[in-house]
Amino acid sequence: MITYLDTSAIVPLLIEEPGSATCLSLWSAAADVVCSQLGYVETAAALARATRLGRMTAEQEERGLAQLDQVWDEMTVVPVDESLVRQAAALARDHALRGFDAVHCAAALRIADTDVVAASADGDLLAAWRTEGLHVADTRA
Repeated sequence: MITYLDTSAIVPLLIEEPGSATCLSLWSAAADVVCSQLGYVETAAALARATRLGRMTAEQEERGLAQLDQVWDEMTVVPVDESLVRQAAALARDHALRGFDAVHCAAALRIADTDVVAASADGDLLAAWRTEGLHVADTRA
């Protein structure tokens, strides 16, 4: 199985959250884990925000960033190029997605085949992937 993880499915791999067990299970079951190139910066930003909001310490953030580097090195990264950006723009309009979510949607569709599961905790992104014919995993469960 190939698993596409958006940022909301990467963060629970790095810090304990309600969806951590689901995300770890998806990671472990996957033959390949894939994410858009933007997932790295989005994840780093999410960790920094959690620190600013007092949800984690600066020390925990540093550990999370180190873990991000480790998991990122094990992932297949979909580059953000002109054709992906244009496809993401169309998907944003078609499915009322936010910008980064549209990029994740387009990136998962780029690698889509019968063996891909796209994972997220974002309901709008999950709905868009379903409409586009992808198998999805809701990491909120």
